[in-house]
Amino acid sequence: MYFQHRYLEQDKEFVGNTGLMTIDLPNKGLLSGLEVRTIGYTGAIDGQPDCFMHDYITKIEVIVNGSQVVKSLSGDQLLGLMHYWRIPHSQWEILNLPTDYIREQFFIPFGRWYHDLEYMLDLGRVNDPELRLTYDFTKTGHHGWANGLALDTATHAPTICVIPHILRDSDIVPVGYIKSSEVYRFTSGNNKKENMMVPRGPLYCNLYPQAYYQGRGLEHCGDVMELNLNSDDVIPMRLKQIHIMESLLRMYGEYLGHLAIHAIDGQAFPLPVENGWAISKVQGIQDAQEQHSYVGDNGFMPTLMTSTAAGAIATAVETAITYGGCLPFSVGAIPIFDLRDPRTWIDSSLLGDLWVRCECSATAAANTTVILLADEAVKKYL
Repeated sequence: MYFQHRYLEQDKEFVGNTGLMTIDLPNKGLLSGLEVRTIGYTGAIDGQPDCFMHDYITKIEVIVNGSQVVKSLSGDQLLGLMHYWRIPHSQWEILNLPTDYIREQFFIPFGRWYHDLEYMLDLGRVNDPELRLTYDFTKTGHHGWANGLALDTATHAPTICVIPHILRDSDIVPVGYIKSSEVYRFTSGNNKKENMMVPRGPLYCNLYPQAYYQGRGLEHCGDVMELNLNSDDVIPMRLKQIHIMESLLRMYGEYLGHLAIHAIDGQAFPLPVENGWAISKVQGIQDAQEQHSYVGDNGFMPTLMTSTAAGAIATAVETAITYGGCLPFSVGAIPIFDLRDPRTWIDSSLLGDLWVRCECSATAAANTTVILLADEAVKKYL
């Protein structure tokens, strides 16, 4: 047996600046995952690169049987979940420089990890499988960031490559596939408490809270997180987010990334980590160095200094940054689940109710959408 990697679409152009692209998937075979690569072109931005391809691609979905959701995530959510699925991100492609190409590569698994032989999507047991991408290349900001620039689609039309990973020459019969989608959302508030009710019925492999906003990440909007079964009958977890992050670091390791941007002194940038670090190398014709950087609650502020006079640099320079931290794109996970071990999964059909209780901090403010994502093990094809 072998995994077949062949282009389904190669350098297919997006039509217009906004819209929905639909790509028909093969109608037979065991689909382990979809590799999706997008490329755009930036305008003459000057020190304000807030938007990346994962922001312009606002929704990535896999739909079967006309309306049945298999995967439904935004671009940043997919990248965040790839970390918890233990699928490395192609970090070298994260760049946003003036009049240059801007890239993103996603991988959509239908199993618990990359090339899982037990959970795959059997395309022969569904009808009309489709990949759908919703996009908006006119965006100039996202999640509270407002310094971005629309893509230059006139110079170079954005394109996409799609590569299905299909298992061939195999007698394996998959147990099922993993569905990933949003199950709850609410707006944050100072000291707000919200029971994020999880729909009953599915077999849940993991639950992922997210609160992505400038200066108000998951640590603010999910200051205390509680997993609750049957209305206080069992509470497997009640912890502050800062302590949950320690468990996530032990389980999944640190999220590491690389970024190339056009930076100006004192300009904040949306690095997709919380409670992390950054080490930078300033590139360009100026004799410059980065003397200080801060990463926390989605905020990164480079202090670009001249190496001779130690004065701030007033003009934008190309900066390459290596960073690491926790909660990629402010997506967390509930650490009592282990996607690799079905004994830790929760069969919600056996419960009266299931919720994740989120308690916002005193300074959370009412400007962030708190979202709960879920992985479900689907073993029956409707």
